[in-house]
Amino acid sequence: MRPMMMTGGGLLAAALACATLSPSLAAATRDTGPAVVQVSADPYTNAAAQHATEVEPDTVAAGHTVMSVFQVGRWDNGCSDDIGWALSNDGRNWRHGYLPGLTKFSNPPGPFVRASDPAVAYDARFGEWIASSLACNGTSPNPGAAVPSPAVEVNVSFDGVHWSNTIIVARIKPGQDFDKDWITCDNSTASRFYGRCYVEWDVDNHNDLVEMSTSRDGGRSWSPAATTSTRLHATGGEPVVQPNGDVVVPILNNAGNLVAFRSVNGGQTWGPAVKVADIFAHPFGGNLRGPFFPSVATDRTGRIYISWPDCRFRPSCASNDMVLTTSADAVHWTPVTRIPIDPVTSNADHLGGGLGVDPATAGRHARLALFYNFYPRANCTVATCRLFEGSFRVRVHGRRLRRHRRCARRRRVLRVRGRRDPGGRTAVQPGDVPAERWSPGHRRPAGGQRRGRACVRARQGPGNHPLRKPGVPGTVTWSPAR
Repeated sequence: MRPMMMTGGGLLAAALACATLSPSLAAATRDTGPAVVQVSADPYTNAAAQHATEVEPDTVAAGHTVMSVFQVGRWDNGCSDDIGWALSNDGRNWRHGYLPGLTKFSNPPGPFVRASDPAVAYDARFGEWIASSLACNGTSPNPGAAVPSPAVEVNVSFDGVHWSNTIIVARIKPGQDFDKDWITCDNSTASRFYGRCYVEWDVDNHNDLVEMSTSRDGGRSWSPAATTSTRLHATGGEPVVQPNGDVVVPILNNAGNLVAFRSVNGGQTWGPAVKVADIFAHPFGGNLRGPFFPSVATDRTGRIYISWPDCRFRPSCASNDMVLTTSADAVHWTPVTRIPIDPVTSNADHLGGGLGVDPATAGRHARLALFYNFYPRANCTVATCRLFEGSFRVRVHGRRLRRHRRCARRRRVLRVRGRRDPGGRTAVQPGDVPAERWSPGHRRPAGGQRRGRACVRARQGPGNHPLRKPGVPGTVTWSPAR
């Protein structure tokens, strides 16, 4: 599972372990939320970046080991001083560091000025962690200054602690600029492509032309960039691999629809996209740059689960719920289902999250965990918006098991690059303006105190999303809260 955690001064982890689903998911006990521990801190001091910031984490679990990668020292106009990593075998005790040979701030220094968009995957065949990132250049921190992205690259580690220098996946051609990379590996021993890894990104100044690359040797070398058969234009993709080796990439196309394309031959070719669902988006309050990108995960049999924020079930599309669709073949998708975190009459606005599926479960016994962010009141402003975190656990065809709401401590909320996470990708990701975090519990009480921790008013970063047309409710519902 890949939860995206908000941060302020350092990366924070929740001991809830949305990243490592366990038999405890079957218990319908009440609790007040996970304990939160700091797992890393921004060590850089250069004046061009914003400190202390660690943002946009991607977190993945392999067995009991959890690995997270994230930006460190975010610049106001994009990208960061370096990419950090944090590793734990129990969710409580962490080791951390920073990727070498990537940027001029790395140790040893690398060829690029900055880096962004980190993602990480585990390659079971080679026993290695592979962290992908987006290279960035440009030395001016001016918000209007150009920040070119000349390459997509990876760093490789056999133990999660000692990392290789940067390995180039793809470099831009003249006139190109890259954006929004993501990585996954085929870890199914039943697959004839076992051990292959796949990186996806888009050429953002070519109308988001989607490109893919494949590695057969644990990330040491990569195939030339390839487009889909129809030259798909889309952004925010998250590849996942089914047990038979089919690679499926859910992604948002430029028409505002959720689509998916796939490869059935180990990345040699990529087929046309099929429509998954329309996206109906209520713009987030406070000018928050919000995460409408989907979060993707798979269960033991390879069924694909996609979750994203969507307003189709709310009167007049007044705020967003978290919704879900699934598919066994990446061609036929279930009707969009509302995840019943709050009543449709509530004022809450859900801002995206990270979906995870217990990889040992499937079908009617599949167990899901969703990490999400939300505003208690959708119609808030820059001065009044307050951002919270929550988690939600369910069985697909059973009763909802447990929900955590409104946790946090003081933190910074940086610009959200919406993505996925656990077993999939997405999620709200931190940006670059001071905001808040609440101590574990429920609603913030009057007076701004909860369990002895200070509450501070949120201030959200710049950006917005267009309001899309209201939708029609789907036909599948989850059981109500108990």
